[in-house]
Amino acid sequence: MVTDNLTSIISKNDTVGIARIKGEPIIIKGNEKVYRAIREISKYGLVTFSKYCNFKSSEYIIHFLKPVNRLRQLYNLGDEVLILCCNDNFKEFKSRTKDFLDVTFSEFRNRLDKITCFLLDDCDDITDRVKQDRIDNPDSRLIVPFSYSEIINGLSEDFLQGRLRTFLYERDLFGVATPLQNDNMFFGKDRTDIISELYGKYMQGEHGGLFGLRKIGKTSILNMLQQRVDQSNGIVIYFDCTKYHHLRWYGFLKQIINEVYEKYLSYDEFDFETLELAAEYNETEANLLFEKDLKKLYKLLNNKRMLFIFDEIEQISFTTSPSTHWKKENDALFFWQAMRSIFQSSSQLFSFVITGVNPKCIETSKINETDNPIFNILTPIFVPLFEYEDVKAMVSNIGGHLGLSFDEEIYSKLVDDYGGHPFLTRQICSKINNEILKENYSRPYKVSKYIYDQRAEDYRTQMEAVFSQILGVLKDYYPYEYEHLKTLALDGSSSFKRKLVYGDSSISHLLGYCLIKFVNNDYFIRIRSIGDYLIQQNKYDITITDEVEKIAQIARRRTIIETRLRELIENQYKIKYGKKAREQLLNKTNGTTTDKTQEDKIKNAKDLKHAMQELYFSQLKELMLKDWKDYNNIFCDKVKFEQFFDTINRFRKVDSHSNTISDEDNAILHIAFKYFENILLDD
Repeated sequence: MVTDNLTSIISKNDTVGIARIKGEPIIIKGNEKVYRAIREISKYGLVTFSKYCNFKSSEYIIHFLKPVNRLRQLYNLGDEVLILCCNDNFKEFKSRTKDFLDVTFSEFRNRLDKITCFLLDDCDDITDRVKQDRIDNPDSRLIVPFSYSEIINGLSEDFLQGRLRTFLYERDLFGVATPLQNDNMFFGKDRTDIISELYGKYMQGEHGGLFGLRKIGKTSILNMLQQRVDQSNGIVIYFDCTKYHHLRWYGFLKQIINEVYEKYLSYDEFDFETLELAAEYNETEANLLFEKDLKKLYKLLNNKRMLFIFDEIEQISFTTSPSTHWKKENDALFFWQAMRSIFQSSSQLFSFVITGVNPKCIETSKINETDNPIFNILTPIFVPLFEYEDVKAMVSNIGGHLGLSFDEEIYSKLVDDYGGHPFLTRQICSKINNEILKENYSRPYKVSKYIYDQRAEDYRTQMEAVFSQILGVLKDYYPYEYEHLKTLALDGSSSFKRKLVYGDSSISHLLGYCLIKFVNNDYFIRIRSIGDYLIQQNKYDITITDEVEKIAQIARRRTIIETRLRELIENQYKIKYGKKAREQLLNKTNGTTTDKTQEDKIKNAKDLKHAMQELYFSQLKELMLKDWKDYNNIFCDKVKFEQFFDTINRFRKVDSHSNTISDEDNAILHIAFKYFENILLDD
């Protein structure tokens, strides 16, 4: 079976061909075409398993291939790789075929490479179809396709490796940004334990709560939980609450019934009339109708408990929802009263999992002076960050499939810089991978720690939009926690601890998010890049005790604001007056000063820019107020503009004398600076 042209792949210790059981070779299932194709592939490994499978009215043939060592090393293949043989089943990438792949990988999870598989099909343009599906479904498994016609008459090493490189090396697995739909790139033992814990609660009729930062992987965990329930023939419905907050509480209850029906009972022998489900709910009868409909569905579903997953729970929670009826009125109260009254009396009907950033919805004791029905109803589970071993396993495994290996030190650097946040880590590795693609380096390729060190700051800068998104929900919904985090980043552990109040839940939340860490009685920012980002974005909020530095900072901030205001006025004059801009400036400054020398300097300036430099700071305000309609869309609030401008102007000479500034005045000046900086500065 081994030929001369295969010596670069097959070593003397490799086994190729067809495996034997009790001395007899495995019988290759399938027709002559399948047999010939598998015989060709067996030149590059040992076929260890062959079986017919029926799934959802379709027939498939599967084989397991134990690749030769060289292939395993080049493409990071597992001990055995699945070969799926189809007869036009994959022509349109039918969902049932993908479901079959998921079931097969789950059944043989301890044997098969969970990321890569081979696909054989009658369709001659199968490669184009797989490429398109890869675009449409970026987190799908790595499928290496072949048409039977390509290989039954001979499969050369060059052709095989070319196809493997095309479908493995040229896809950026690190760059997948959407929640994972299957476990092919699911890493982290703690996360697997979370799935088991939530599944156990469902089976026992208990409720679960999953919380954590944006992009931490909550939805991926929920997707794996749904798969677990589906595989056990359970009943699970997922609700992304961003789609439902516009509904009233009774409308959402009705939507729950509708979606259970649509997913599990919307076929010929069932319809709403047959089931006698309520067509609509109203405020007075919703509780009773919901319970009645649930019991009917439960009976038709063979008395199986239903699991309701409410993701993005902030969207339907008191004080955080974007819709007034949930945020300020009683919709959250009435919704959870309805849910609680049922599961207290009929716990066999359903359980639920709520997911969000923060467990505030179960920690708030009152909703508009009425007891919160789900106050302390469950123990929150926070999604943990990866530890070193998890980061190494994820990066090395995914990188191996792309032909990348990494210096050992890089794993430590990734943990230090990105704290074990899986999404941030993958995004950095994606940037590394794309740089290597751009430079067209041959693979396999080893990424040096020196290359990482050289680009580390650039990587951090490129990730600032993601940092903003991750922290934005704290800033918008939980500003108290965000300010605590800022204090720790800017002023250190001592200042942070001084701000803590007994019974303050924000500390447990920040620890739960894994944004901070408590070591030797001190607190630290765990994700260094986010700490650096907070310092950069809030550099003027750092507490300064040295008077000289304090005065110097005031001068820097005032100068930057003054420069931006001059540029703003100059641009407005150019747009509005064109070539007559300098003349108009002179006309409008008449009467704003008695300084004849200044007036002459403006008149004799060679252009508008130089004329603007001759204006006093106070004159900038007068010019803008004269044409306020030109600036109203920028500053919006005229009263605030005048007040904060006058505050800055009042302290304009503090840096030119050997003066000190009181903490109270410095705080007032800081507020004025922030007003203009937020409007005028990009960073």
